Amino acid sequence: MTRPAPRPTSRPAPVANPRTGRLPRRPPEPAANARNLGLRTLPAPTSGANAASSLTPSRQDSLALSSGTRGVTPPTQQRRPVDVPIVTNRVQQPSGRVLPNANPLGRNVVVDPRTGEVISFDRRPPAETDAFAPTGIRVGSFIVTPTVDATLGYDSNPRRLTAGSPGSLFTQSYGELQARSDWSRHEVTARLRGTYSAYFSDPGVNRPEVNAVVTGRLDVARDTRVETEGRYTLNTNSPGSSNLPSSPTGLRNLPLIHQVGGSAGVVQDIGRVQVTLRGTFDRFIYDDAITNAGTVLSQSGRDYNAIGGRLRTSYELTPGLRPFVEAALEQRRFDQRLSSGGTLQGSSTMTFRVGTTFELTRLLTGEISAGYLRRDNLDPTFGDVAVPVLDASLVWAMTALTTVRFTARSTIDESFTTGASGIEKRDASVELEHAFRRWLVGTARFAYGHDTYRGTSRVDQRTVASLGLVYRASRALQIRGEIRRETLQSNTADASYSANVFLLGLRLQR
Repeated sequence: MTRPAPRPTSRPAPVANPRTGRLPRRPPEPAANARNLGLRTLPAPTSGANAASSLTPSRQDSLALSSGTRGVTPPTQQRRPVDVPIVTNRVQQPSGRVLPNANPLGRNVVVDPRTGEVISFDRRPPAETDAFAPTGIRVGSFIVTPTVDATLGYDSNPRRLTAGSPGSLFTQSYGELQARSDWSRHEVTARLRGTYSAYFSDPGVNRPEVNAVVTGRLDVARDTRVETEGRYTLNTNSPGSSNLPSSPTGLRNLPLIHQVGGSAGVVQDIGRVQVTLRGTFDRFIYDDAITNAGTVLSQSGRDYNAIGGRLRTSYELTPGLRPFVEAALEQRRFDQRLSSGGTLQGSSTMTFRVGTTFELTRLLTGEISAGYLRRDNLDPTFGDVAVPVLDASLVWAMTALTTVRFTARSTIDESFTTGASGIEKRDASVELEHAFRRWLVGTARFAYGHDTYRGTSRVDQRTVASLGLVYRASRALQIRGEIRRETLQSNTADASYSANVFLLGLRLQR
């Protein structure tokens, strides 16, 4: 029986091993089926009468086999639907439009610019910018960050008197607890902060401070979210405040002030337009004051509710520039409409602002706005107040080691001074922070405030200048020092004062 001649092939001839003289093992010939014989992939077999014909090689495949040439068949792949975006890298850099309200944990959400569907999440942990920042403790799905601070200080004028008062050493105990949710959608954050200042030589100016805030964000839809906030604040009037019911030397202790409130709002994105509607409510409660003689001075006539609403509409010109217009309304309703001085208490305030939020190459970020404020008092003898307002919050990263922060705020606060319908407050501050080393950070701050008592001739000017230094021994331990000077210059007798404060503290954080 004659062996058939080998079929011509395009494979190179095998070469024997020069050391052993053996030929390499030749791979087995593929099975003679129609799927692997041709230059292209044949369709899958079908049932019925066409099943046999679908397995036969095509005319081009038969010619290729007869000529002895073979091709490489690409793997069989299913066709991708047209409306499904291709994802080539699950950790790719953001491309397309980034959702404005998605993923509050810093993960980049990439969406298809045509369909708006989510393509991928960048789940790589963000680069660590501060090696001494607290890492936090994971409790369930929350990241909890505790902080404890113990400070020893000296105050040259604890009661903020014009002629000065005997200086006193004091301790300041500080504690803070922050919690942040670690969810792919929605967000809940909470912060509880408390401080107690105890003076060795003058316990009458001991004062506590408590601040608790809980915020929540509910992602209802891709372009809609609900934002809520609940807050509580416990504070006291400073010894040099004009709202004290008596002179600082005549009080046994500083009366407490409670503030309880919250806010709720809806944020809707419509293309490049964003509309925010928010309502607020705050309740202010003043505790009674006690004089050195034991007399109780009732402060219930100062309790009031503040109810307000705000509507803001912004347009995104560029990813880092979003101008806006805003209108706000607030009403203050006192429990006792008639004050102890015989005047009506209460007011309505309307504020209109035009401004923008911006982020210029991450070097200059913040918000700035200017507008007009009008306050209508219930008592006709006070008259209405109409003033221009300027608000700003700017952060300038001058260099990698130096940061400048500027803030400005305009408002009208309540005044319980006889004849004054309110205090027109204008505050501005600038802060320079420089890192001499990663573990040594210095801060210089200057703040200026101008208070005009509407209805009277009183004008106050407040200044605060401070120098601070932080030594970061480790991620969990810091040593802090600060020198601060506070002054108040007033055209009213016995209202001006100046004080020097020195602080040295130890902070533990996790």
